[in-house]
Amino acid sequence: MCCLFLRAIGPAHTTLELMACVMITLRFSMDIAGRFKYQDDSSSAAWAFCLLVDGTPLMTLGLNGGTASVVIITLDRYWRIVHSVHYRKYYRRWILYVGLFLPWLNGIAVHLFPALGTTRIVNGKCMSTSFWPTASMKKVYST
Repeated sequence: MCCLFLRAIGPAHTTLELMACVMITLRFSMDIAGRFKYQDDSSSAAWAFCLLVDGTPLMTLGLNGGTASVVIITLDRYWRIVHSVHYRKYYRRWILYVGLFLPWLNGIAVHLFPALGTTRIVNGKCMSTSFWPTASMKKVYST
């Protein structure tokens, strides 16, 4: 039970970091190769490619999720070491599942969902998180 939390959340953290690294490498190598010029602005494949690779929400999902998992691991270790009696008394299995779920939820809710509705292809360029329905939504997202 001692290291169960770290054994479970460690691979989740590694997966998020790997996803971020792969997406960063893919994004910048395709940018160097000049692959981000969209001829057909109306096709769903071009929009999906713009959204997922050129618009970088998957990269940001991995980076945000990796950061959140480090914070969760730190909080768990603090609770376990500094407040060990409280930890033994109140730790439950569902806390592990919440700790595994929150980093993914953070990345998806904070960047992927807003990118779905606000990314457009304009004049052959991918404009990620640029078209907001209201000015207040843009202000909330950018702060």
